[in-house]
Amino acid sequence: MKEILGSRIRELRKEKGLTQFYLAIELGYKHSSIISEIESGKKSLNAEKLPTVAKALDVEINKLFFE
Repeated sequence: MKEILGSRIRELRKEKGLTQFYLAIELGYKHSSIISEIESGKKSLNAEKLPTVAKALDVEINKLFFE
């Protein structure tokens, strides 16, 4: 599941022309490497962060899981 979510976040982020650094700052992380780990499925994203991710990507939460 974390691989699917990470891949979808990467896809949406790139569609919006946003950097990993931008997304990291929006989520309150100090390093973009965390976003890289989330997008590659190496690290899980805390469910509490989903609304913040959706807002940063300017999509509804369900778009993080489905096209």
